[in-house]
Amino acid sequence: MEGFIIGIIVLVVVAGAFVYWKRSQQTKKIENAIVTKQNINLINSEQVNEEMNHLMIQLEQLSLDSIPDETKLMEITDSKVLAQVTNLIPELFKAGNAAGNAVQGAKANAEVLYRAIIPAGAKLANSREMDGAVRGIYHGAEGVKGHANLLAVKKNSNVSRNVAASAMNLASMVVGQYYMNEINEELGEISAGITKISEFQDNEYKSKVFALVAQIQKVAIFQVDILDNDELRLSEIYNLNRWEQECIQLLGQANLTIAGFGNKENLDYEEYEKQLAEAQNWFVYQKTLMEVMIKIAELKHTLHLGSASREQCGALLPTYSKQVQDSLNQLSTWHKTQTEKFEINVDEKSRKRMGLDGVIYFIPGLINEENKFCSIPNNTVKKIIAQTNGYTTRQNIDPIDLFQEDVRIIAKEGRIYYLPKDVL
Repeated sequence: MEGFIIGIIVLVVVAGAFVYWKRSQQTKKIENAIVTKQNINLINSEQVNEEMNHLMIQLEQLSLDSIPDETKLMEITDSKVLAQVTNLIPELFKAGNAAGNAVQGAKANAEVLYRAIIPAGAKLANSREMDGAVRGIYHGAEGVKGHANLLAVKKNSNVSRNVAASAMNLASMVVGQYYMNEINEELGEISAGITKISEFQDNEYKSKVFALVAQIQKVAIFQVDILDNDELRLSEIYNLNRWEQECIQLLGQANLTIAGFGNKENLDYEEYEKQLAEAQNWFVYQKTLMEVMIKIAELKHTLHLGSASREQCGALLPTYSKQVQDSLNQLSTWHKTQTEKFEINVDEKSRKRMGLDGVIYFIPGLINEENKFCSIPNNTVKKIIAQTNGYTTRQNIDPIDLFQEDVRIIAKEGRIYYLPKDVL
């Protein structure tokens, strides 16, 4: 009996020891798996860090003839934008004192600034010497000249809290200034064009067009405070959407009026000349309003800082461009009918004599064929040709989006420029 009890105790002890051993083995496997996973993650992290350390900015020293067309350069003159450049890239100003030094910044949607040797979408490599700085290499005529630590100076409230955000912000400001300067200049030409319209009876319509162009031109004047303030930017975008609707209404009225000239029949030549002058006014207004719609789309894209695509901002342009083209086709057909009726020769700047004038010159016309025709004013000929030929309407704004392109900032003779095209 005692032997039986001892046997049972031995079996229990052996079973317990076996269970304990199995659990120990499982625990070791789990620990080994965790350690292995940690080691793999550590290796991957080291690889990423090593790759990042190889992504270095290049500040290149260029010769003066590296930019073949200096008219492509847009000088950055706004004091607030220059302050951002100074605080974000102090090394650029040091290099800028020597003629021809340049720095190329990069994509506004990536944390890249300076030379486009850095792959698109790469992050700026951190400096090992300075906390919060990024690394750069100085290139000279004979290769690498040295390293530079680039750090945003936090003395100015206009500079963002970190280098990457500051780089993106600066790129947006520079591209925004470029676009707005171009738009403002073109709106100035548009405004000058409509001031030449004379003898237009609808003063209310005329004043609405003038006011619309003036309001949009005011928005196009570059202001850092607007681009740098989300609330102000959104407010201006709201205004542009409202003015776009007003522009559409005015354009629609011009389209209907121009198309309506096709219904004017049974005119004598004097009546045709009067209708021609009236059509010219609407012709100019129509073209102006179509150009204003394009400028509104470009301004919306600029105020969105590229976050809304150019296609999205100009989504209405194809529809209204087609309406404009349809009305111009009707106007052209009407003119062809009238020029055939009055035997107008725009090359000779003449027309056939009709009515009493035709009777008077009937006999002289039998002697000399040229006596059957009389001259018409050069200004009249120009209007007929312009309205008959019409103009090509743009259905989309420029597909090139500089907000998504590399931003190159050039330091030349103590001045700072933006180079929007791929000239270098």
